[in-house]
Amino acid sequence: DISTLISKFKDVGLTEKDMVTLSGAHTIGKARCATFSSRLMGVQPDSTIQTEYLTSLQQLCTQGFVINNNTLVALDLETPVTFDNQYYANLRSGEGLLKTDQLLYSNGSKTTRELVEFYIQNQPAFFEKFKTSMIKMGNIKPLTGTSGEIRRNCKFINSYSSA
Repeated sequence: DISTLISKFKDVGLTEKDMVTLSGAHTIGKARCATFSSRLMGVQPDSTIQTEYLTSLQQLCTQGFVINNNTLVALDLETPVTFDNQYYANLRSGEGLLKTDQLLYSNGSKTTRELVEFYIQNQPAFFEKFKTSMIKMGNIKPLTGTSGEIRRNCKFINSYSSA
């Protein structure tokens, strides 16, 4: 839920505004169906997904009645390779691919919803705040030594990695 997301960002020194701003990075990139398929299926699919978008995702991610977890879907279907503010407009339209993205608007706090609306209207402000938040995130100290590790392959703990 949104309070858990806010808490996780706050735990590393990032604000609610940083969270919404950094989530805008999802204006480019792709996600495997496995990461969001739980929103598509079942007796009642996620009600925050716009109906036509839900149907297109179900078609993209299924083969017959089985989820094809390896299919890649653009995080932003409108401008998938352009870094812009379209991601936020997608959230307002119910077209946030990941549940955590759509939460910023559909089930968000007053602050997250207002920021989404502000960034829809003000792309230059999004670009400026994104730079600031990205630098702030980059200054988070990684856990090292016995407290953590920098993974050679992000999918695996180094002791199990084949990379």
